[in-house]
Amino acid sequence: MKKLFVSFVFIILTNTLIFAQSSVWKISKGENSLYIGGSVHTLRAQDFPLPKEFDIAFNKSDILVFEADINEANNPEFAQKMLQYMTLPKGKTLKTVLNQKTYKLLEAKCKELGLPLEYMENFSPFSIANILIVAQIGKFGFTPQGVDVHYLDKAIQNGKKREFFETIEFQMRLFYDFDAIKDEYILQTIDELDKLKDIMPSIITEWRNGTSDIINESQKEMKEKFPNLYKAIIVDRNKKWLASIEKYLTTKSVEFIIVGLGHVQSDDGLLESLKRKGYSVKQL
Repeated sequence: MKKLFVSFVFIILTNTLIFAQSSVWKISKGENSLYIGGSVHTLRAQDFPLPKEFDIAFNKSDILVFEADINEANNPEFAQKMLQYMTLPKGKTLKTVLNQKTYKLLEAKCKELGLPLEYMENFSPFSIANILIVAQIGKFGFTPQGVDVHYLDKAIQNGKKREFFETIEFQMRLFYDFDAIKDEYILQTIDELDKLKDIMPSIITEWRNGTSDIINESQKEMKEKFPNLYKAIIVDRNKKWLASIEKYLTTKSVEFIIVGLGHVQSDDGLLESLKRKGYSVKQL
């Protein structure tokens, strides 16, 4: 189940290469091309500077394309709307929607991490699980300053055009429509939190080298155990993004598309889909 937990953490990725490359690929057909970069959404200060291939793609691009506009979260109106997805329906609490065993373990883990569960009783199970993860990796020096945030800020500073595949609101809805697995998700999160200290650096190493064995294996397990969740989070979104990517490849402008590493490689990933459609895919 360890691999399954990794897939949830990064859902939030096919070859193991002898020589280190990067998580950036050039996609082309005829004279038109674009770049796709796999993002890790949380990094440590020591992970900077990022691999030079990301800057190469950035400098050669006219448009930066991201999953969603992260800056939406800074809008007070959005913050209010976000609460609708983070909280349980009126009259429900974590104590009433989780079974007794799960709730007691959650209570103990929150106490260990210094999180006031009594003030978060109305939060949804998925919200609480994400709060636990953020609190735990924060102890290891990880922050929300990931690849996507870094290049979104850089695009703004350089006046580059920015486009987005979806909204943050859409993303939030995805994670709160799966109540059937709430207890299992909370239990798995609690069980694996301590292992993040070893898992996270391994993921970062694979990302820097342009490989993704850990995340690929976790996705296979997720696909087997939670097919509906996997379809909604990975497959369906990739199909929508792929249609947009093909449109980009009909223009002379060069785009640099930055999405989570979990959407890039694997059998259901963007790269394999583009290869099957006859596009040239070259790793930088």
